[in-house]
Amino acid sequence: MARIRVLIADHNPAIRQTLVELLQENCEIVATVEDGQAIFDVLGGIHPDVILLGVAFSRTTGFEIARRLRQSGCQAKVIIISLHESRDLVRAALATGASGYVFISRLLDDLPAAIHAVCEGQVFTPGLSDSEAERPG
Repeated sequence: MARIRVLIADHNPAIRQTLVELLQENCEIVATVEDGQAIFDVLGGIHPDVILLGVAFSRTTGFEIARRLRQSGCQAKVIIISLHESRDLVRAALATGASGYVFISRLLDDLPAAIHAVCEGQVFTPGLSDSEAERPG
């Protein structure tokens, strides 16, 4: 079975390294980038299954990047990775077209499950009921 191809995008080098270390055994890390625009620069040549996307970047937000990815027709599943453990932010992430949201404090426990869930067409949300997690529209 082919390994899940993952692009990691976060402004924080320590978080990028943690994500690589956590996933490299079971996933193929196709790229790591620190800038939101860099995702679009590398995307066409690497075809990830999943994009792990931080919330804060120097000139934009992960939410805006997720929205632009969907508008561009990108088929990769997007999982927002965040320090912020807010139900409102989880809902906002889903409204952008993201398929999942993982709290950084729960990476070890939740990230592998989130990746597999979104690859199977499910939505992964921490601490929300199915009805709360439903995407708008």
